[in-house]
Amino acid sequence: MSADSSESRPVPSNPGSPAYGRPEELPPVKPPSAGFIVQLFLIPALIVMAVVAVWALFGRLADSGTDWGQLVAELGSGNEHRRWRAAQELAQLIRNDQLQPPIDRQPLSANPQVCLALVKLLNESLGQTTTAQDDILHQEFLARCMGSLQDTSQTLPVLALAMQPERDVEVRKSALMAVTTIAGEKFDKAMGFAGDGSDADDNLQRKPLTEPCLADAAVLEQLRVAAQDSEPVVRHLAAYALANVSGPRSMEQLQVMLLDGDRRTRANAVMGLARNGVAAALPELQKLLQEVLQPTVSPEAVAAADETERVLQQRMWQAEQPIMARNCLRAVRDLWFAATAEQRAELKQAVEAIGSTDLFAADVRNQARELLQWVSRE
Repeated sequence: MSADSSESRPVPSNPGSPAYGRPEELPPVKPPSAGFIVQLFLIPALIVMAVVAVWALFGRLADSGTDWGQLVAELGSGNEHRRWRAAQELAQLIRNDQLQPPIDRQPLSANPQVCLALVKLLNESLGQTTTAQDDILHQEFLARCMGSLQDTSQTLPVLALAMQPERDVEVRKSALMAVTTIAGEKFDKAMGFAGDGSDADDNLQRKPLTEPCLADAAVLEQLRVAAQDSEPVVRHLAAYALANVSGPRSMEQLQVMLLDGDRRTRANAVMGLARNGVAAALPELQKLLQEVLQPTVSPEAVAAADETERVLQQRMWQAEQPIMARNCLRAVRDLWFAATAEQRAELKQAVEAIGSTDLFAADVRNQARELLQWVSRE
């Protein structure tokens, strides 16, 4: 091929041709049509809005006065399934009010019709001598509901019945937890706790109330009975409740419970006394602080157990240690002003150990370090 052969090639007459020396031009870009925009954006938006509207409508219907009134009426139904379904739905509405307080009406927890209906249902259930599992579950559920209702003149008497030793242990546990909730709110108010996590609560020098914050004699008697129950779980829940009830007799009972054979009961007695600023809890608190630094359960505690039981106890120990550590750190803060200089030095040393050990996750170690910063300012 000659050197000038390229010159003999015909030059394309179409400038858009690839042979002209530049890429082929793309077709012009057209803006999207209105129909395309509607399909892509507007229709999905309308679907989402419709879903939200339906959800809001059902939420409003579920929260309407007609709805709770109907549920209260159904609590008196002769149909057991309708009755208990209404109780569950009513309890859910009460919880919804707690999460998002209503603006245009009083909370259902303060509604006298709701309270009377639920109390009546629990009273009737407790009056039946039955051991059927469904009945026990109903009693357990209703006892827990009592802790959410504000009229304690109605709820405390029926809770005293639910706490009686002859009741199923699960029903008693639920009743004790409800009493703890009721007493806790009254205790915080009487003590002047802000309850907002501020230093004002931490710097408050605690002391027991001069009178128990619950005046129901039957409840107070059942708490004393529960504190001596053969079931450890009942005793340690009773200790928790007694701490919130406060008053001289509750503090005396908690000091006796410091000698309980069950570790959880002793721990709740310590935390309860600390919550009330009672220095008698300090020696047992120091023991608990040493225990939480032990990675395994002591051999003496499981000496009589078989291999399966020992493994179970070890797993429970490891699961409970972080909870126990956090509670102990809280108790140190509560009792700091009641401790002597020598006790403070020992407490500080234990807190430093918790803050530096790798036995606990970062949240527990951080709590210990924050406590050290707080005590250094006092």
